[in-house]
Amino acid sequence: MKSQNVLEKKATQVRQAEIVQAALGVIGRLGVSGLTIHEVAVAASMSEANIYRHFRNKQDVIRAVVEFIGSQVTSRAAQLAGSSGKPLDKLEKVILAHSEMIARNPGIPRLLFSDGGIVTGGRIAQIMASRIESFQATLTGLLEAAVAEGALRDGIGPRETAVTIMGILQFSVLRWIGNQAEGRLTDEVALLWANFRRLLERCDDK
Repeated sequence: MKSQNVLEKKATQVRQAEIVQAALGVIGRLGVSGLTIHEVAVAASMSEANIYRHFRNKQDVIRAVVEFIGSQVTSRAAQLAGSSGKPLDKLEKVILAHSEMIARNPGIPRLLFSDGGIVTGGRIAQIMASRIESFQATLTGLLEAAVAEGALRDGIGPRETAVTIMGILQFSVLRWIGNQAEGRLTDEVALLWANFRRLLERCDDK
């Protein structure tokens, strides 16, 4: 009986994950205003009744999507920060991985920057607040390690620099979405980061 309950719970989690991915795809195509239970059901190849078995309404689906986004961002960043290598190289991996995830899922910025999203301080912002702080803390930690290593110019503030990097990412994503997700977001972020890194790094006289 216990093993059956475990299997049922796992099946539920898998089905909910499928629904969340389908909802994210709908938002990427139609925006938050176009997200309906019907559209999610079509995208997930399920009946609307099946969606309602897992989520009470559209808002429940949106909350699940936001939680999914937050966990993906923070877990991937923490994983890369804990890998081997120099702090600035790991920071670069975190930044590029973040932009690659968004490029694969244009529904992420369309949700986060929608009415009620992080820009307006709505419910989505409340859910994402701790995740954003965690991501910023990961960037700050890598920059602190770079300072301790002597890799950055004198006077560079890790926290302030982390906030600046997040601003670069946000600006790049907003412009990308404004251009209807055309062009390669990761290439643009890579160019901006490479330029910013040159400003950060210590240049010792040889």
